[in-house]
Amino acid sequence: MTRKGNSSTSDTKPGGLSAAEARREYQRRYYQLHKEKAKEYQRLYNLTHKKKRGGRGKANFICPREAARMTYNTCDLMNSPVEKTLKMLEKIINGDRLFTM
Repeated sequence: MTRKGNSSTSDTKPGGLSAAEARREYQRRYYQLHKEKAKEYQRLYNLTHKKKRGGRGKANFICPREAARMTYNTCDLMNSPVEKTLKMLEKIINGDRLFTM
C-alpha cells in the first residue's frame, strides 16, 4: 500500500516546518502570549496556599554539622584553585584544620 500523489514527506506542514518545528513554534508563541497570566496565577496561588514548614517537632532541633574531614594534605593544596587554597591555609593557620604531609 503506497501513497500516490505528493512526493513530500508526511511530517512537513504547508508552511515549510516539520511537525516538531511547528509544535515548538506553537508552544513558544503560546508561552509568550500567556506568560503574564501564568505569573499572576502563580503569585495568587502562593498567597493562598501555605508552604510546608520544616520547623515542626523534634526534627527542628538545630545542631551544626562538623566537617567530615579535619585535615588537609599537600595534594589538596596543590590541586585546588588559588582562592580555595588561600581559605585552606587560613583554616590551617587559625587551627581549625590540621595539615599532614
